[in-house]
Amino acid sequence: MTTKYSAKSLFLLLAGLFTLVTSCSDDDKANSMPVCQSIISSYNEFGAAMLDLTEADMTEAGFTLGDVISITVDGTEIVMPYYDGFYTRNAEYLCVAYPTYPSVCFTANNVGLPAELRGLEGHAVTIRMKERGGCLDVQTALSMKYTNKREDYPHLSDAQYANARAVSAGNIAYGMLHRSSSPFCNDIIRAFYVSEYLENQQVQTVLNLADTEDNMQTYDMPPYSRTLWDGGNVILCPLKADPTADDYNNRLIAALKELPSHPAPYVVHCMEGKDRTGYVCALLEGLCGATYEEIVADYLITYANYYQITPEENPELCNSLVSLRLNACLMYYAGIDDETLLPFVDYAKAFSDYLLSHGMTAQQIDALIQALVSKG
Repeated sequence: MTTKYSAKSLFLLLAGLFTLVTSCSDDDKANSMPVCQSIISSYNEFGAAMLDLTEADMTEAGFTLGDVISITVDGTEIVMPYYDGFYTRNAEYLCVAYPTYPSVCFTANNVGLPAELRGLEGHAVTIRMKERGGCLDVQTALSMKYTNKREDYPHLSDAQYANARAVSAGNIAYGMLHRSSSPFCNDIIRAFYVSEYLENQQVQTVLNLADTEDNMQTYDMPPYSRTLWDGGNVILCPLKADPTADDYNNRLIAALKELPSHPAPYVVHCMEGKDRTGYVCALLEGLCGATYEEIVADYLITYANYYQITPEENPELCNSLVSLRLNACLMYYAGIDDETLLPFVDYAKAFSDYLLSHGMTAQQIDALIQALVSKG
């Protein structure tokens, strides 16, 4: 059975998964559609099958990032995209040449391979080309790079460089909710700019979607960030970017129950303030009556800040980003399967139902809404 997916690109997912062996024969290389052999050498901590191939090996064999390939093991074939990042929707298969991984791997995004596809170390796998450049638009859209040099963004304010801004969609009172990159971890050289923004906006409470207690103990925090942390006004809610996971929902619901007991204004952040922050802010915006258009507009500001990508100048690229990243999350929150229905959803009701179904009471939901829509 095949399942069709799109984000301007199509790829088939066939049930099952598989293993590989390294060496591309002269006969294979002579073919117009490359074929390569490898083995599964190990599994990483996230349940991905690591191959004994590097990106350079794949390139030499004739495969390019953005191609649609198949991976076959024990006679079972799955068709999937080949990317340098985790650019599919939740649970969709993909082959990844991730920059920090020692070799190429394949997995089901965010969830890892199912039990029947684990424990196959040493099994042979065949990789075949199915469509050259079949997912190149997604590879291009989601592999964009930004720098951590302030001088590379002279057209941005310090707040924009830090991806820090007020969230005002729906009925959220202006200045009650903010979003940003991390004000604690300075790995992307933005924490001090975020901290200054939070102090200027008199933000009192942080919903931290990235860090554990142990992480926080290692940071050389900017002064205002340190004040918030030492004052007990940081809610730690470390999430993976998978809204369908039980762990995600359990952690998030617990944090949202706690949030109204802390003073406003609030800020939500992860590392970049992009995906995890985008998903949680979308939930809060919709809960407070935002429309689909408002949610999308706020989500895409991040791409303007990091990559100078805007809907006005890059409409097709932005549509791909929204379809792959944001829409899948909204569909899960709203309990719908048809992406075309998203502009017509009553988000206040749908997201309230989502929270109710995951353990919040009506009174807790109302307290959360009132904390965001009431000024002062």
